[in-house]
Amino acid sequence: MSTTYRSESTVRGAQATARIECVGVRALDKRRVDVAVDLVLGPEPLSVELVIVGPDDKELCSVQVVHNHQAALDKTMHLRADAEPGEHTLHVGLFRDEELLDHAVRHFAFPAAEAGKER
Repeated sequence: MSTTYRSESTVRGAQATARIECVGVRALDKRRVDVAVDLVLGPEPLSVELVIVGPDDKELCSVQVVHNHQAALDKTMHLRADAEPGEHTLHVGLFRDEELLDHAVRHFAFPAAEAGKER
């Protein structure tokens, strides 16, 4: 897992206690990415949205966890077959209903597939 990212969100209000504490991301191969998110949660369940976009800003994968009660999430995200190597961006959003409470962004390098090892 790469170095964690501490959220410096300006989105959440002063009253919000729920927040994204840190995010880790690691490319496993040409199509899979391991994502770990640590959250500080309040008493109510919240939704978490994970979105990966490629160098051309096109969405390659997204996952939404609704009514989440877990403070630690670990997901393997599977990208589209046309994902290209290069600088990618992971967006993590923490929501109460439709209200965005916190947002974190993590950039990571996505490797080229090794010859003969594509899945």
